[in-house]
Amino acid sequence: MLITADEVARSLRGCWQVLNRSKGALETFDVSFTGFWHSFLAMALAAPAFVVGVAAARFTRSGPDWMHDGGLFDMPDILFAQALVIASAWLLFPLLMLGFVRLMGLERRYVGYIVAYNWSNVAALLLLALPPALHVLGLATAGLAVFYALAFGFIVFYFRWLLARIALGISAGLAGFIVAMDIATFVLVRTFVG
Repeated sequence: MLITADEVARSLRGCWQVLNRSKGALETFDVSFTGFWHSFLAMALAAPAFVVGVAAARFTRSGPDWMHDGGLFDMPDILFAQALVIASAWLLFPLLMLGFVRLMGLERRYVGYIVAYNWSNVAALLLLALPPALHVLGLATAGLAVFYALAFGFIVFYFRWLLARIALGISAGLAGFIVAMDIATFVLVRTFVG
């Protein structure tokens, strides 16, 4: 059960089309049984975001000389924390949404939403990895990296809100609630793992 390059390109193009409010954007996603499970395998495409997260955590812990403090993957606690944060984006929120769609009577839209959501995670995590990458590489000050992170975070927030509205066919307020639930889940996991 491998993801093809065509599926990756089509799904990421679908994310772009959702962001641009293109008609038929959701039709680019494979919402079959296989497509549903492939969307969870897309987590592998976010590996660069994982590496940036590990580097940023090492930088935070050790300062600018973090590269001289052993290898990038020498601290198992940081590796575990970053892996848990990335995995939670693909596993925990879809589980929470399963209960939510049942409560709201939106079960028939669940698969399409989760497929699009999981593929959007690839784009979101890579986009959100840019500010800490720039900071760790010395290409942005801490303040500038925070500014970029806030700007990119707003783009991701808007994209997730739009995705919920379109894929679930719900009101703006309910879509905002779903995005808030997504953010709260991420913050709780981030707080839990440190």
